Amino acid sequence: MTFFDRLKITLPFSYMKLLRDGIGEAKTILDLGCEDGRLLDLLSDGKDWKITGVDIFQKNVNGAAKRKIYIKVTKGDIVEISKKLIREKKKFDVVFCSQVIEHIDRKKGEELLGLVDKLARKRVLMGTPKGFMEQPEAFLGDNPHQVHKSGWSEDDFRKRGYRVYGIGFGPVWSEEGLGRTYSKPVAVLASIISYIFSPIVYYVPFLAAGIICFKDIKR
Repeated sequence: MTFFDRLKITLPFSYMKLLRDGIGEAKTILDLGCEDGRLLDLLSDGKDWKITGVDIFQKNVNGAAKRKIYIKVTKGDIVEISKKLIREKKKFDVVFCSQVIEHIDRKKGEELLGLVDKLARKRVLMGTPKGFMEQPEAFLGDNPHQVHKSGWSEDDFRKRGYRVYGIGFGPVWSEEGLGRTYSKPVAVLASIISYIFSPIVYYVPFLAAGIICFKDIKR
């Protein structure tokens, strides 16, 4: 792990540290929309997590399957696979779904939020932009599933029992914000400005570009 990777998962109020701390002492994790597994690979450093991945894009499935952190990676629609896992009576300590729900339409997203409660033993963790945010062309790559199809508010999660916190300073990371740039120096500056505001944004999601949501499951 590089110095900068270590910094990402240890820097207070950084998205990576919030995700890692949110997973906590879980043993088993269901990673819905795992992409190529790079995110959980980073977060799992030093952890003994048993992770099951799901992604709809074959190239991502192939990439994630090569990472040692996954005990299994399945190609398929996250809603349909979640239903299948429920029928099989599978449970996971944490259901992890970072920057995924905005890539499915509203109806399927609502359905997903009902399913994850049945799969999690301890916690559900969701991360998503706040409101609808158009996905820049440069972010789409060769994956047609990267298009944003829905937007989600704090209340969408709070009414389902989630604790909601803000991530990313809105004026920097909004569609017209400074961070939406192809210039690396400007992007670095945007990240610094956003991080300065991160403690405020965390507790005042109204100012955020995105939200991170935790739901503790009580049986």
